[in-house]
Amino acid sequence: MNRSLKTTSLPASLIALALFGALLAPSAALASWEDLLQQACGPKGQVTGTYTQAEYEKALANIPADADQYSNCRSIIEAAQLAAASGSNATSQAQSADVLATTTPEEQQAIATAVAESSKGTKAKVGDVIVDPAAFGTAATATVVLNKLPLSLKIMLVLLGAGALTAIGAVLIPRVRNYYASR
Repeated sequence: MNRSLKTTSLPASLIALALFGALLAPSAALASWEDLLQQACGPKGQVTGTYTQAEYEKALANIPADADQYSNCRSIIEAAQLAAASGSNATSQAQSADVLATTTPEEQQAIATAVAESSKGTKAKVGDVIVDPAAFGTAATATVVLNKLPLSLKIMLVLLGAGALTAIGAVLIPRVRNYYASR
């Protein structure tokens, strides 16, 4: 009687394999919006594959901040989403993010001149605006922010920094003295 029970029951390894497969199935379905992000924000900058509108929305909601700021992967995903909704296949980076396609030859020449001038580090005039490459970047931004702070807040920041240095010194100096005294 025991022998008949053993032949009809499934081996434990098959049950474990089935459970493992069942656990992996939902994660494979969840990974598709991540794949979409990797394609759009990757080196090729294009979306290949079929995704649902929910997956497009999830990918758009989860674009890393640096990729959103410094790349055009948001526009690539939006173009692919629009193409999927309309049934077309305009998902390449050139089709989704070619901002120069609608510019006039004069505007293109002004952009080329500005790029050439800014690579030399000199100011360039784009339309009516003078663009100074030295005015951009972290140091320039920090200087602008600090210059806009009220004087009372600047004084408070200096006093706070001095207090922090004093507190560190009050803790550190006795420890250093004790260390050298014990030697």
